Amino acid sequence: MPKKIDPLNKKQYGAVSAMLTVQDMKASVAFLTKAFGFKNRGIMKGPDGKAMHAELNLRGTTVMLGPEMGGGKSPRTLGGSPATFYVLVDNVDKVFAKAVKLGATPTMPVMDMFWGDRCGSLLDPAGHKWMIATHKSAPTPAELRKAMKAQMAAMGPPPGSSAAGA
Repeated sequence: MPKKIDPLNKKQYGAVSAMLTVQDMKASVAFLTKAFGFKNRGIMKGPDGKAMHAELNLRGTTVMLGPEMGGGKSPRTLGGSPATFYVLVDNVDKVFAKAVKLGATPTMPVMDMFWGDRCGSLLDPAGHKWMIATHKSAPTPAELRKAMKAQMAAMGPPPGSSAAGA
């Protein structure tokens, strides 16, 4: 009797997996494993011997990497990325500093946020946006609203808004 195949492949994947297009597969695998602790689940080579697919896993979440091909373009080629990956870690300050040391570019310093996480934002060397965070508190809805109002007021109006020139 043939082995029953799970059409959702739940042993290998969650409901959603990100697939990132990168220019340098080896460099991206190295950065993500060293900076954020992803485990390299495997790299598949194409007929030309070059890496054409990589799978990384972090606490049950799979991130796939692929080279620019078939119309897929990396953030570096596109001039940016519309997506941001939010990663929870035990010590955001330590992981953020390590990522920067490994070549990431900070875009927002690590700070306490109104929703209870301490987080910072950066671009990885491939140009993908990451928010690295550690959950620090669980504010009540009232505390969250009050903290949001205070944090937004401290930030000032968004650039280009009509309030900025007032």
